[in-house]
Amino acid sequence: MKKLLFLSGSSHVGSVNWRLASAAAAITKQFFGNQINPVTLDLMHFDLPSFEDASENDQPEDAVRLKAEFDGVAGIFMSSDEYTGTYSAVLRNAIGWLRLSDPNLRTPFDGTQVALCGSSGRGAGGLRGQPALQQLLNELGAIVIPQHLEMGTAESPFDASGTLRPKAQKQLLEGCLGKLCGNILAVPAA
Repeated sequence: MKKLLFLSGSSHVGSVNWRLASAAAAITKQFFGNQINPVTLDLMHFDLPSFEDASENDQPEDAVRLKAEFDGVAGIFMSSDEYTGTYSAVLRNAIGWLRLSDPNLRTPFDGTQVALCGSSGRGAGGLRGQPALQQLLNELGAIVIPQHLEMGTAESPFDASGTLRPKAQKQLLEGCLGKLCGNILAVPAA
């Protein structure tokens, strides 16, 4: 069974992007559960100091735990909003620790399929942050799926009860999530 990691790039606990990543994991379990093991990851559950002044010899316990979560992933689904035209400092810091945890300064994104989507309660709904995040992931060697899903702010992807709307589920399955699952299932197991 292939491991597919679902995470949010948001620094807000319980954000729409965390809920979107969780909903995408549930959809994956429903439609691909016999072949893909969806694993959710909340970056806010890791106590990571700034990686700027750290070295590979100075690995906090949560950095080691974070790296272990990425081990053996076949793909990554990332839902991220935008912070003044870019991605969150929480996401950037986590990626920095992942890079420092490797002796060759590589990250688990290297050679890994990544699908991006995003939604926000205001502003451009993640649209402006996607190019910066895609550029970062490309620099890290990720295979970024070019079809992004920007849910936007015109309509929340969730109804009043917190359930993903059928329209949003359809967009995910026909868009970035469906493409990511199809791509990782097409690659033979190692």
